[in-house]
Amino acid sequence: MTLVASGIAIMFLINGCEKKDELELAINEELSSGIRYDSLFLEVKFGFDRQEFFDHCWDLNKRELVMHGPENMSVQYLFKDSLEQTIAFNFYAEFDGDNDIIHEYNTSFYYYGWAPWNKHLQSDVLMEALPDILMDWHGGNEPLEKMVDGKKHYYKVDGNRMIDLFIMNDSLVAAKYIDLSYSRSNDQN
Repeated sequence: MTLVASGIAIMFLINGCEKKDELELAINEELSSGIRYDSLFLEVKFGFDRQEFFDHCWDLNKRELVMHGPENMSVQYLFKDSLEQTIAFNFYAEFDGDNDIIHEYNTSFYYYGWAPWNKHLQSDVLMEALPDILMDWHGGNEPLEKMVDGKKHYYKVDGNRMIDLFIMNDSLVAAKYIDLSYSRSNDQN
């Protein structure tokens, strides 16, 4: 390998390491701030127990803000984007096995009019719109873009809350809401 090629390879390696560490640095900085963001969307929170979650969703349904989602136990919320396209937002809690407290929510987004022939309603188009939508919903830090196993992810890290946004298939974009303080404390046990 020539000296120039070696230098270029080292530059790519260094840049790759800097990109890789950007998310970890953001997580460490946000967690060390001590700021908590437990209220997530539609007044859904980290720290709910199973019954609080069900009661809250039942109340949202009675107020006609949400409905039963297409997946087994999911809750669905419909809203419009800046171009007046309807987006379906589905969510469900992950319950901690030890004490039934919620520290993670699995969510997904898709354009309500999605069909294979509607190219403007595909998940790759939605994926590019969602960082702005999440900023409107949550404010705070801009999402960080990172490739993971060849797939683009956007990570939005604010205090203890991290949102991991990625494409699942042609129609769905997934978003995991994770309480980092809980996941870090369990990783250390």
